[in-house]
Amino acid sequence: MANDEYSLLVCGATFAGLGAAQAAREAGRSVLVIERTASAGKEFVNAFNPGRHWAKPLELSPFAERFRDDLVRRNVMEPGGPVHLPAMHPILCLLIKESGLDVRFLTEVVDVKERGGRYCVRLINAGGLHEVITDEILDTSSDRATTPGSLHVPEGKRLNAYLYGGAVDAAGGAGGASGLDVASLAAPEGGAVAVVGGRYPSEVILKFAVAPTDDWPQGRRKLHLYWKERPAAWQAWTIAAIADEFESLVAPGARQVGKRWSWLPSEGFDHPLEAIDQGVRYVRLEQLEQREGSRNAAMA
Repeated sequence: MANDEYSLLVCGATFAGLGAAQAAREAGRSVLVIERTASAGKEFVNAFNPGRHWAKPLELSPFAERFRDDLVRRNVMEPGGPVHLPAMHPILCLLIKESGLDVRFLTEVVDVKERGGRYCVRLINAGGLHEVITDEILDTSSDRATTPGSLHVPEGKRLNAYLYGGAVDAAGGAGGASGLDVASLAAPEGGAVAVVGGRYPSEVILKFAVAPTDDWPQGRRKLHLYWKERPAAWQAWTIAAIADEFESLVAPGARQVGKRWSWLPSEGFDHPLEAIDQGVRYVRLEQLEQREGSRNAAMA
Protein backbone atom coordinates (compact mmCIF):
# COMPACT_ATOMS: atom_id res chain seq x y z
CA MET A 1 0.00 0.00 0.00
CA ALA A 2 1.32 3.42 -0.98
CA ASN A 3 1.32 6.35 1.44
CA ASP A 4 0.23 9.93 0.82
CA GLU A 5 0.43 12.76 3.34
CA TYR A 6 -1.93 15.71 3.52
CA SER A 7 -2.67 18.58 5.85
CA LEU A 8 -6.44 18.06 5.47
CA LEU A 9 -8.57 15.15 4.34
CA VAL A 10 -12.12 16.11 3.34
CA CYS A 11 -14.63 13.29 3.20
CA GLY A 12 -17.41 13.99 0.72
CA ALA A 13 -17.30 15.92 -2.55
CA THR A 14 -20.26 17.82 -1.17
CA PHE A 15 -20.88 21.53 -1.58
CA ALA A 16 -19.57 22.18 1.95
CA GLY A 17 -16.64 19.82 1.40
CA LEU A 18 -15.56 21.52 -1.82
CA GLY A 19 -15.84 24.95 -0.18
CA ALA A 20 -13.70 23.81 2.73
CA ALA A 21 -11.12 22.24 0.41
CA GLN A 22 -10.81 25.43 -1.63
CA ALA A 23 -10.38 27.58 1.48
CA ALA A 24 -7.66 25.27 2.80
CA ARG A 25 -5.82 25.28 -0.55
CA GLU A 26 -5.93 29.06 -0.67
CA ALA A 27 -4.23 29.02 2.75
CA GLY A 28 -1.39 26.92 1.31
CA ARG A 29 -2.46 23.58 2.78
CA SER A 30 -2.31 20.23 0.99
CA VAL A 31 -5.85 18.85 0.66
CA LEU A 32 -7.41 15.62 -0.56
CA VAL A 33 -11.15 15.21 -1.12
CA ILE A 34 -12.56 11.68 -1.24
CA GLU A 35 -16.04 10.74 -2.46
CA ARG A 36 -17.47 7.24 -2.38
CA THR A 37 -19.80 7.82 -5.35
CA ALA A 38 -19.08 9.09 -8.84
CA SER A 39 -20.92 12.39 -8.29
CA ALA A 40 -20.17 15.76 -6.74
CA GLY A 41 -22.81 17.63 -4.76
CA LYS A 42 -25.01 14.55 -4.59
CA GLU A 43 -26.63 15.62 -1.31
CA PHE A 44 -28.63 18.19 -3.30
CA VAL A 45 -28.28 17.26 -6.98
CA ASN A 46 -28.78 13.49 -6.82
CA ALA A 47 -31.34 13.83 -4.03
CA PHE A 48 -33.50 16.11 -6.25
CA ASN A 49 -33.43 18.69 -3.47
CA PRO A 50 -33.50 22.28 -4.85
CA GLY A 51 -32.97 23.73 -1.39
CA ARG A 52 -35.05 26.19 0.63
CA HIS A 53 -34.97 29.70 2.10
CA TRP A 54 -33.22 31.11 -0.96
CA ALA A 55 -34.47 34.59 -0.07
CA LYS A 56 -32.46 34.57 3.16
CA PRO A 57 -29.70 37.20 2.83
CA LEU A 58 -26.17 35.78 2.73
CA GLU A 59 -22.74 37.39 2.40
CA LEU A 60 -21.19 34.76 0.19
CA SER A 61 -17.48 34.01 0.06
CA PRO A 62 -15.73 34.74 -3.27
CA PHE A 63 -15.68 31.01 -4.09
CA ALA A 64 -19.44 30.67 -3.56
CA GLU A 65 -20.03 33.90 -5.49
CA ARG A 66 -18.00 32.58 -8.40
CA PHE A 67 -20.16 29.45 -8.58
CA ARG A 68 -23.39 31.42 -8.23
CA ASP A 69 -22.40 33.85 -10.97
CA ASP A 70 -21.62 30.97 -13.32
CA LEU A 71 -25.02 29.39 -12.60
CA VAL A 72 -26.79 32.69 -13.26
CA ARG A 73 -24.79 33.36 -16.44
CA ARG A 74 -25.78 29.96 -17.80
CA ASN A 75 -29.45 30.52 -16.85
CA VAL A 76 -29.35 27.58 -14.44
CA MET A 77 -30.64 29.82 -11.66
CA GLU A 78 -31.85 33.34 -11.02
CA PRO A 79 -29.87 35.40 -8.48
CA GLY A 80 -32.43 34.55 -5.80
CA GLY A 81 -32.66 30.83 -6.63
CA PRO A 82 -33.68 28.09 -6.80
CA VAL A 83 -31.53 26.11 -9.24
CA HIS A 84 -32.17 23.77 -12.16
CA LEU A 85 -30.63 20.69 -10.59
CA PRO A 86 -29.99 18.55 -13.71
CA ALA A 87 -27.67 21.24 -15.13
CA MET A 88 -25.88 21.90 -11.86
CA HIS A 89 -23.60 18.85 -11.74
CA PRO A 90 -21.50 19.52 -14.88
CA ILE A 91 -20.99 23.14 -13.80
CA LEU A 92 -19.85 21.94 -10.38
CA CYS A 93 -17.42 19.49 -12.01
CA LEU A 94 -16.05 22.36 -14.12
CA LEU A 95 -15.52 24.39 -10.93
CA ILE A 96 -13.57 21.47 -9.42
CA LYS A 97 -11.37 21.23 -12.51
CA GLU A 98 -10.72 24.96 -12.83
CA SER A 99 -9.96 25.27 -9.10
CA GLY A 100 -7.43 22.42 -9.25
CA LEU A 101 -9.04 20.52 -6.36
CA ASP A 102 -7.72 16.98 -5.81
CA VAL A 103 -10.88 14.85 -5.71
CA ARG A 104 -10.89 11.05 -5.76
CA PHE A 105 -14.25 9.58 -6.67
CA LEU A 106 -15.44 6.01 -5.97
CA THR A 107 -13.23 6.00 -2.87
CA GLU A 108 -14.47 4.88 0.53
CA VAL A 109 -13.12 4.98 4.08
CA VAL A 110 -12.33 1.58 5.58
CA ASP A 111 -11.06 2.77 8.96
CA VAL A 112 -9.32 5.64 10.73
CA LYS A 113 -6.54 5.23 13.30
CA GLU A 114 -4.58 7.82 15.23
CA ARG A 115 -0.83 7.47 14.84
CA GLY A 116 1.79 9.78 16.33
CA GLY A 117 -0.58 12.72 16.65
CA ARG A 118 -1.85 12.34 13.07
CA TYR A 119 -4.47 10.16 11.41
CA CYS A 120 -3.89 7.13 9.24
CA VAL A 121 -6.94 6.69 7.01
CA ARG A 122 -7.31 3.46 5.08
CA LEU A 123 -9.20 3.89 1.82
CA ILE A 124 -10.48 1.48 -0.80
CA ASN A 125 -11.24 2.07 -4.47
CA ALA A 126 -10.73 0.33 -7.81
CA GLY A 127 -6.97 0.41 -7.20
CA GLY A 128 -7.30 -1.54 -3.94
CA LEU A 129 -6.39 -0.48 -0.40
CA HIS A 130 -4.54 2.76 0.10
CA GLU A 131 -3.31 4.57 3.22
CA VAL A 132 -3.42 8.33 3.63
CA ILE A 133 -1.75 10.23 6.48
CA THR A 134 -3.40 13.50 7.45
CA ASP A 135 -3.18 16.11 10.17
CA GLU A 136 -6.89 16.79 10.15
CA ILE A 137 -10.16 15.22 8.98
CA LEU A 138 -13.30 17.07 7.94
CA ASP A 139 -16.28 14.82 7.22
CA THR A 140 -19.05 16.55 5.25
CA SER A 141 -21.14 13.47 4.45
CA SER A 142 -24.68 13.08 5.78
CA ASP A 143 -24.08 9.70 7.39
CA ARG A 144 -20.59 10.48 8.83
CA ALA A 145 -18.74 8.16 6.45
CA THR A 146 -15.44 8.45 8.35
CA THR A 147 -16.96 6.28 11.10
CA PRO A 148 -17.98 3.26 8.98
CA GLY A 149 -18.71 1.12 12.04
CA SER A 150 -21.22 3.62 13.43
CA LEU A 151 -22.81 5.55 10.59
CA HIS A 152 -25.19 8.33 11.53
CA VAL A 153 -28.91 7.59 11.14
CA PRO A 154 -30.76 10.80 10.23
CA GLU A 155 -33.81 12.10 12.05
CA GLY A 156 -35.80 11.64 8.86
CA LYS A 157 -35.41 10.92 5.16
CA ARG A 158 -37.25 11.75 1.98
CA LEU A 159 -37.16 10.04 -1.38
CA ASN A 160 -37.80 12.74 -3.97
CA ALA A 161 -39.12 12.40 -7.51
CA TYR A 162 -39.62 14.65 -10.51
CA LEU A 163 -43.24 14.70 -11.69
CA TYR A 164 -44.53 15.31 -15.20
CA GLY A 165 -47.88 16.99 -15.72
CA GLY A 166 -47.93 18.10 -19.33
CA ALA A 167 -45.97 19.81 -22.08
CA VAL A 168 -44.24 23.16 -21.63
CA ASP A 169 -44.57 25.91 -24.22
CA ALA A 170 -41.73 28.05 -25.55
CA ALA A 171 -42.49 30.85 -23.08
CA GLY A 172 -41.82 28.53 -20.15
CA GLY A 173 -45.44 28.08 -19.12
CA ALA A 174 -47.34 24.83 -18.82
CA GLY A 175 -49.11 23.81 -21.95
CA GLY A 176 -50.60 20.75 -23.55
CA ALA A 177 -53.93 19.20 -22.64
CA SER A 178 -53.32 19.18 -18.91
CA GLY A 179 -51.67 22.60 -18.48
CA LEU A 180 -50.23 21.56 -15.09
CA ASP A 181 -47.51 23.21 -13.03
CA VAL A 182 -46.44 23.20 -9.38
CA ALA A 183 -49.18 25.69 -8.43
CA SER A 184 -51.85 23.24 -9.57
CA LEU A 185 -50.59 20.38 -7.41
CA ALA A 186 -51.43 20.83 -3.73
CA ALA A 187 -49.96 18.28 -1.31
CA PRO A 188 -52.42 16.62 1.09
CA GLU A 189 -52.22 17.53 4.75
CA GLY A 190 -50.28 15.33 7.14
CA GLY A 191 -46.63 16.14 6.44
CA ALA A 192 -45.65 12.85 4.76
CA VAL A 193 -45.67 14.43 1.30
CA ALA A 194 -44.60 17.85 0.05
CA VAL A 195 -44.42 19.40 -3.42
CA VAL A 196 -41.83 22.03 -4.39
CA GLY A 197 -40.72 23.72 -7.59
CA GLY A 198 -37.36 24.13 -9.28
CA ARG A 199 -35.87 26.79 -11.54
CA TYR A 200 -38.55 26.53 -14.25
CA PRO A 201 -42.37 26.24 -14.07
CA SER A 202 -42.26 22.71 -15.44
CA GLU A 203 -40.04 21.49 -12.57
CA VAL A 204 -42.25 19.83 -9.99
CA ILE A 205 -40.62 17.74 -7.26
CA LEU A 206 -42.50 15.39 -4.95
CA LYS A 207 -40.89 14.91 -1.52
CA PHE A 208 -41.96 11.62 0.03
CA ALA A 209 -41.06 10.81 3.65
CA VAL A 210 -39.70 7.33 4.41
CA ALA A 211 -38.36 5.68 7.56
CA PRO A 212 -34.84 6.78 8.58
CA THR A 213 -33.64 3.17 8.33
CA ASP A 214 -35.16 2.44 4.90
CA ASP A 215 -32.77 1.57 2.11
CA TRP A 216 -33.38 2.75 -1.46
CA PRO A 217 -35.38 -0.30 -2.70
CA GLN A 218 -37.64 -0.07 0.37
CA GLY A 219 -38.16 3.65 -0.09
CA ARG A 220 -38.90 3.27 -3.79
CA ARG A 221 -41.44 0.52 -3.09
CA LYS A 222 -43.24 2.72 -0.55
CA LEU A 223 -43.28 5.61 -3.01
CA HIS A 224 -44.74 3.43 -5.76
CA LEU A 225 -47.43 2.10 -3.41
CA TYR A 226 -48.33 5.63 -2.38
CA TRP A 227 -48.42 6.79 -5.98
CA LYS A 228 -50.70 3.93 -6.96
CA GLU A 229 -53.30 5.25 -4.48
CA ARG A 230 -52.59 8.95 -5.09
CA PRO A 231 -55.41 11.54 -4.79
CA ALA A 232 -57.82 11.91 -7.70
CA ALA A 233 -56.53 15.44 -8.38
CA TRP A 234 -53.11 13.94 -9.12
CA GLN A 235 -54.21 11.38 -11.68
CA ALA A 236 -52.96 13.46 -14.63
CA TRP A 237 -49.44 13.44 -13.17
CA THR A 238 -46.80 10.76 -13.66
CA ILE A 239 -43.45 10.07 -12.01
CA ALA A 240 -40.71 11.09 -14.44
CA ALA A 241 -37.63 10.18 -12.37
CA ILE A 242 -36.83 9.04 -8.82
CA ALA A 243 -33.77 10.33 -7.00
CA ASP A 244 -30.94 7.86 -6.43
CA GLU A 245 -30.00 9.56 -3.15
CA PHE A 246 -32.14 10.27 -0.11
CA GLU A 247 -32.70 13.76 1.18
CA SER A 248 -31.66 13.39 4.83
CA LEU A 249 -32.69 15.63 7.71
CA VAL A 250 -29.42 16.51 9.42
CA ALA A 251 -28.86 19.27 11.98
CA PRO A 252 -26.56 22.07 10.76
CA GLY A 253 -23.22 22.95 12.31
CA ALA A 254 -19.93 21.24 13.11
CA ARG A 255 -19.55 18.46 15.67
CA GLN A 256 -16.28 17.08 16.99
CA VAL A 257 -15.57 13.40 16.34
CA GLY A 258 -12.00 13.47 17.66
CA LYS A 259 -9.12 15.85 18.07
CA ARG A 260 -8.76 17.69 14.70
CA TRP A 261 -11.56 15.48 13.34
CA SER A 262 -14.89 17.21 12.71
CA TRP A 263 -18.24 16.39 11.13
CA LEU A 264 -19.88 19.22 9.15
CA PRO A 265 -22.75 17.66 7.17
CA SER A 266 -23.31 19.66 4.01
CA GLU A 267 -26.94 18.61 3.85
CA GLY A 268 -27.64 20.41 7.10
CA PHE A 269 -27.60 23.75 5.29
CA ASP A 270 -30.53 25.22 3.41
CA HIS A 271 -29.20 25.15 -0.15
CA PRO A 272 -26.01 24.49 -2.15
CA LEU A 273 -24.62 28.02 -2.10
CA GLU A 274 -25.02 28.30 1.66
CA ALA A 275 -23.30 24.91 2.06
CA ILE A 276 -20.30 26.01 -0.04
CA ASP A 277 -20.05 29.21 1.95
CA GLN A 278 -20.25 27.45 5.31
CA GLY A 279 -17.48 25.06 4.27
CA VAL A 280 -15.27 28.05 3.43
CA ARG A 281 -16.14 29.83 6.67
CA TYR A 282 -15.50 26.74 8.78
CA VAL A 283 -11.91 26.44 7.55
CA ARG A 284 -11.23 30.18 7.82
CA LEU A 285 -12.59 30.32 11.39
CA GLU A 286 -10.55 27.28 12.36
CA GLN A 287 -7.39 28.85 10.95
CA LEU A 288 -8.11 32.09 12.82
CA GLU A 289 -8.58 30.18 16.08
CA GLN A 290 -5.30 28.34 15.53
CA ARG A 291 -3.44 31.61 14.95
CA GLU A 292 -4.98 33.13 18.06
CA GLY A 293 -4.04 30.04 20.06
CA SER A 294 -0.44 30.19 18.82
CA ARG A 295 -0.24 33.91 19.62
CA ASN A 296 -1.57 33.40 23.14
CA ALA A 297 0.82 30.52 23.75
CA ALA A 298 3.77 32.65 22.63
CA MET A 299 2.74 35.49 24.96
CA ALA A 300 2.26 33.20 27.98
